[in-house]
Amino acid sequence: MRSEEIKAILARPAVEFTTGGFQPTNAATTSWLGRVSLSRAGETLPLDDQDRPMWPLLQLYVPGLPLVPPSLANTQALTVFVGEELPMSLAANGENWLVREYLLGEELVVNDLLHPASPLQALPLQAGPVVTDFPVWDDGGIPYPLLKELLALERAGTIPNYFDWVPLHYGHKLGGWPTFCQPGIEFSPGFEFVLQIASDADAGLNVVDNGTIFLAKNATTAEWEFYCDFH
Repeated sequence: MRSEEIKAILARPAVEFTTGGFQPTNAATTSWLGRVSLSRAGETLPLDDQDRPMWPLLQLYVPGLPLVPPSLANTQALTVFVGEELPMSLAANGENWLVREYLLGEELVVNDLLHPASPLQALPLQAGPVVTDFPVWDDGGIPYPLLKELLALERAGTIPNYFDWVPLHYGHKLGGWPTFCQPGIEFSPGFEFVLQIASDADAGLNVVDNGTIFLAKNATTAEWEFYCDFH
């Protein structure tokens, strides 16, 4: 198999987000890191396993983004909250973290869910153009037969080192592949990676030790799953 054929098999579209650098409008359609300003009427900050309010981590307004994964085709907005102690293994929604998903047509209100002790600086998120994303080498996303072919192509000098051959996207992104810091894991059956939230110095976000949060969704049950890793 030719190298470009392998690349085409592995490629997935993604959209990256940058923080700050522009003046937010505070409109309900603004996406944020470190802030949640949309909710259903009456919703408050969720509580962690010690009944402490969680920190608002991210708000993503989905309509109008340059890429919408199929599992979010009917989604209006996502809001994400985390407890002070992140889960250190795969965790179901509500286990010291929480994602609230709002469907298209749901009536939402502007409701700034402020946490007075949150260490996070609220920064608006700006979506970039759609990029092509690839799995990291040792995350399990490359089928073994393709791994063998890639190794043979590297030895023959047909392609450079894998990490020089394909672009990897380590920041905040929707879609694509999870860009693990350490050798990756597999999400539970039926769950597919959707959203990546990376450590961000400007926002004061440090995921354990310069790590990354990965969220996956089960398109059949609409359940969510959490994983984080770090250096």
